Amino acid sequence: MYSRGWFMVQSVLSVRDLRKRYRRSDPWAVDGVSFEVPAGQAFGLLGPNGAGKSTIVKIIAGLLRADAGSVSLFGSNPGDPAARARLGFAPEDPDFPKYLRAPELLDYFASLLGLDAADRGRRIPETLAFAGLQGEKRQVRHYSKGMKQRLGIAQAILGRPELLILDEPTADLDPLGRRDVRALIERLKQSGVAILLNSHLLSEVELVCDTVAIMAKGKVLKEGTMPEVVPQGKTLEDVFVELVEAAGAKREDVPSFIDERPSAQ
Repeated sequence: MYSRGWFMVQSVLSVRDLRKRYRRSDPWAVDGVSFEVPAGQAFGLLGPNGAGKSTIVKIIAGLLRADAGSVSLFGSNPGDPAARARLGFAPEDPDFPKYLRAPELLDYFASLLGLDAADRGRRIPETLAFAGLQGEKRQVRHYSKGMKQRLGIAQAILGRPELLILDEPTADLDPLGRRDVRALIERLKQSGVAILLNSHLLSEVELVCDTVAIMAKGKVLKEGTMPEVVPQGKTLEDVFVELVEAAGAKREDVPSFIDERPSAQ
């Protein structure tokens, strides 16, 4: 549990002083990161490429081991099968078996979740309908990136998780798809599900997240509720750019030859 103002909030996910690097000679990919995600709220993990966001997500999901610090998932460590069963994860670039069709793929994941025939018969059609894939007969190998993204979100919610990790969930979606994901997040929050959202689309984050942390070079630069992080008169993008550039993560200059005009022959 942790304090937010005068009241106590039950944490679904607690990250404490997390550190990770891939080789001894490398800088820290994650350097002393701490945050909490309570039930019924959405937490936005933000930062430029290479900030350490995906590394944190993989540690929480039990795909990587931290070098230092701790992760508490429902009061257990991420390797605990009981805790992982309560977690849903939609990766940024899902790589599904290419020769399966969407219902077959979801049936496979349903078997991993231990869902019985009655639950499968109800959940799979509803999940496909939400993802806009209910009439899709093609194999996954023929899907566009956006369709794979929708299928990735579908498999992540199939088990009705209590913590849902969405890694760039709207990156390849059209405006209707982004609207559907926003509506899903709001419905899940209302039913007590915690959301960890990793995204570069700051306008989307601003619409759905209760709390955000802005990262650069493995460190958290600023963390808090949306009103605490974004002062009146500014946007989340304004604050993000100011903090990241002040931390030294400069954007690349436009190549000088772009402005050159071809000489007359």
